[in-house]
Amino acid sequence: MTSDPVTSDNRYTVWAYLLAGVFASAIAYDLLRMPVQVYDSLNEILEASRQASVVQAFTASFEGKAYMRPLRIAQIKALFDVSHGHYWLAYRGFHVLLLGLCVWLFTRALRVRSATDLVAAAAALTVLTGMTTFKGTVQEAFPINHFLEMAVASLVAFNLARSRGGWWVDAGTAAVFMAAVLTLESGILVWVVVAAARAAGFTGISNRGVVAVTLLLVGYLAIRFVWLDVGTPGLMERSSGYWLSVLEPEELERRFGSWPYGFYAYNVASSVSSVLFAEPQSGVFVAVRAWLQDEVRPRLVIAFLSAVPTTALIVWAIARLGRRAGDARSAGDDTSRGVIFVAAAVIVASAVLSYAYTKDEIMSTAGVFYALAAFHAFRTAIAYSPAAPRLLAGVLIGTMAITNSGWAIRSAGLHHVLRLQAYRQRGDWALLPSRLAAEGKPFEVAPGASIVRSLRTQALVLPAPNPEVRSDWPENLWGD
Repeated sequence: MTSDPVTSDNRYTVWAYLLAGVFASAIAYDLLRMPVQVYDSLNEILEASRQASVVQAFTASFEGKAYMRPLRIAQIKALFDVSHGHYWLAYRGFHVLLLGLCVWLFTRALRVRSATDLVAAAAALTVLTGMTTFKGTVQEAFPINHFLEMAVASLVAFNLARSRGGWWVDAGTAAVFMAAVLTLESGILVWVVVAAARAAGFTGISNRGVVAVTLLLVGYLAIRFVWLDVGTPGLMERSSGYWLSVLEPEELERRFGSWPYGFYAYNVASSVSSVLFAEPQSGVFVAVRAWLQDEVRPRLVIAFLSAVPTTALIVWAIARLGRRAGDARSAGDDTSRGVIFVAAAVIVASAVLSYAYTKDEIMSTAGVFYALAAFHAFRTAIAYSPAAPRLLAGVLIGTMAITNSGWAIRSAGLHHVLRLQAYRQRGDWALLPSRLAAEGKPFEVAPGASIVRSLRTQALVLPAPNPEVRSDWPENLWGD
């Protein structure tokens, strides 16, 4: 397979970008009504404010024992410095920028060129924004959502792999990899995308480029594990879901401390399952637990009826495309096979990176590439349906109708979740003085008091009505 160059835009391409713009704009509107969260964000901002410079923030982070993320705190410090007191605008504005890049790069990777492509793209966008893994990339901030950054970096690498190539493509890929891997361990997924795309036949990134990124990966691992002796997260790092409940670190250590590999295998398998079948969620089989307690809610049924048939459709598309391999008329099929192969590699690699503990956000990039695979499955099914036997055509059309309806409902629910999150975060800021007083830290003299007051004021002026006051149906349909 040669590189997959971008051809001149046509009306279907334009409509695809317009549709993607609608999706992104609606989510961005909700994001700009959300305060910067207190938990997981305030301490990070205060820590960044204490650093003398971005360079110091970068170098100080090498002292960690379980993580090596020098660009994470450096980014937070950089946004803090450029905000000039407008903290909410800086951090939420950057969040919106990342969201826009993610949706644009995703749409660009679809390469919409026909009416069939456009219909499949509309379905794929609902899959993207309806995934449980995507919710974490917009629901949380930290105050920068680095999982969303990893998705953006991986999409950049994938688009470069399908470009016309050139030295600047190789150099850009190397730079993206370094930025990603120094921000979060999930940055290794950029290398996975590069290697899998080359194996699938996409030649935008040359052999030299693949070798360069591979050498950078080896260097990163050597610096992390040999020179700096930075380890990996252990069982005592945090709580983790396991079958039907969440286990605290002490319980994890008691049950798996002597032989944690079975627990690690569970985490890997459950992470793959969470993308393909919407269960478990952060390691917990929520639907099974609800069924055992006779508390099954519509959102669990909708998740099942959207995810499982979509995965089945992808499997069918793989089989269909495999039968057409080698057909001189199947250049488009070659591309679909390649994209699905890369998506599978990213899903498996993301799950392996989740071995220590399960978390939907860690699988964010996997969810994005699952949506890319779904696009090619939808496109294959739509193109094949007119020539298929009547029964099979009916099954394909019915499957797509059910799945797309379910994904549309889940995508719409994202807005409810974001508004509920905004309401709760605003409440956290309102209660912060009393919480600090109860901890013996008077609000007026707490560390970084002026920064805290500014963030609190910026949070409280945002309108955040309670979306739960009218009825319980949003909770039953979408959860939180």
